[in-house]
Amino acid sequence: MKHIGIITEYNPFHNGHQYQLNTIRQQFPEKRIIVIMSGDYVQRGEPAVFNKYLRARCALQAGADIVFELPSLFASSSAEYFASSAVLSLAATGIIDTLCFGCEDTDLDAFTKIAGLFLEEPAAYRQTLKQHLKDGFAYPKARSLAAADYFQNDAYSRLLKQPNNILGIEYMKTIQKYKLDITPFIIKRTGSGYHDISTDHTLCSASALRHTLAKENMDLRQYMPKAAWNLLEKSEYAKPLFLSDFYPSLQYALWQKDSYEDYFEVTRELSNRLCAIRSYPGSVKELISQLTSKNLTETRIQRSLLNILLNHTNADMASAKKGNYVSYLRLLGFRSSSAPLLKEMKTTCSIPVINKVAQAEKILSKEEYSVFQKDLRSSALYQQIFFNKYHVRIPSEYEHSVIIEK
Repeated sequence: MKHIGIITEYNPFHNGHQYQLNTIRQQFPEKRIIVIMSGDYVQRGEPAVFNKYLRARCALQAGADIVFELPSLFASSSAEYFASSAVLSLAATGIIDTLCFGCEDTDLDAFTKIAGLFLEEPAAYRQTLKQHLKDGFAYPKARSLAAADYFQNDAYSRLLKQPNNILGIEYMKTIQKYKLDITPFIIKRTGSGYHDISTDHTLCSASALRHTLAKENMDLRQYMPKAAWNLLEKSEYAKPLFLSDFYPSLQYALWQKDSYEDYFEVTRELSNRLCAIRSYPGSVKELISQLTSKNLTETRIQRSLLNILLNHTNADMASAKKGNYVSYLRLLGFRSSSAPLLKEMKTTCSIPVINKVAQAEKILSKEEYSVFQKDLRSSALYQQIFFNKYHVRIPSEYEHSVIIEK
C-alpha cells in the first residue's frame, strides 16, 4: 500500500494544521502521512519562527508519521521551485500515491486546466501574458489575467489571487510535467485567510501567530493543539527568530559584493537598486521598503535578500533543476510505528536518505555532499543567530539525532 504526502512549513504549527491531519486520517484511515517540511528558512524569505526540530516534533505529535526536510535553497524559493522540489521529494520516496494540500478553492477541474496551461503555455496565452506585462502589471497579476482571458472565465483570475491556490496549481503542474503517479486531494482551508493577522478565530493563520510572536506575546495556546503548545511551553528552544534578527549578517553579506545578479531570484533591477545604496538603513524593514517597486514585491525582495545571505546562486538552482531538483532526503523524525515504512524505503527510494549527518559524506556523491554542506551552514547560521539573541545553544546538526516519537 502507498501513502499520503503533505508539503508544509508549520511556521508555526497551529489548529489549522491539526485540522488537515485529522481530515486525512478520516479520509484515509489505513494510510500513513509523509511530510516534506521546510527547514530553518521558509518561502516568504524569512527564517522559520521556530527551529525545524521543534516544528517536526509538533507535527509528529499531531499525527504525522515521517518528516523529511526541504533544503533551504528550495524552501526559500518562489512557488514553482518550492512546489517542484517538494513534490519530487515525495515522489522519490516511492511510497506516495496521493498528495494532500489545503487551498482556498477546491475546484480540481479548474486547477488541472490552469496547471496544464502554465505547463504548455500555448501561443495565445503567451501573447496575452506579454500584453498584460507591457501594460504594467506585475507578473503574478499579468499571469492571472492572461489565464482568465485564455479560458474566458474571470473566476480563474480570482482563483489565482489566493496564495494556497497558486501553490496547489504548481503542485499539479509538477505532477503533470513529470508524469507522476500521484493523485491530488484538496482540503478546503477554514478559518482565517492566509494573510489575515487577526486572532479572533481559533483557526487563525500562521501569519497571525507570527505577528503575535513579534509583539512578544507567547500565549498561543488557544490557537495550537494542546500537545504542540505543551511542547513549546516546556522547550528552551521555543523562542522566535525573525528576519530582523539576521539584519547585521545580511548587511555584511551585502557589503561583500559589487553586483548581486549571480544570486538566485535577484533581478537586474534589484541588483542595481542594492548597488545604489551607499548606507543601509537602520532596519531590514526600512531596507525592503526602499527596494519595493511595482515589479518587486516585498516577499520577492525578502527571498532575494535571503538568497544573498545564504549564498544561494543561480548556478545552484540550475544544477539542482538539471538533476530533477532533489538529490537526497534528510530525515528529521518519525513515529516508531512507522519504522517499517522507512525500512521499505531502502528498496523503493530513488535517492539517498540521510539519517545521520556524520554519515552523509559516505552515501552522497562529491557534488551532492557539497550541496548538503551548504544547507548545514545555513542551519548553523540560524543556530548562531538564535544564540546571539537568547544565549541558548541549539545542538548542531551533527549533535541532533533523528526524532523518534513513541
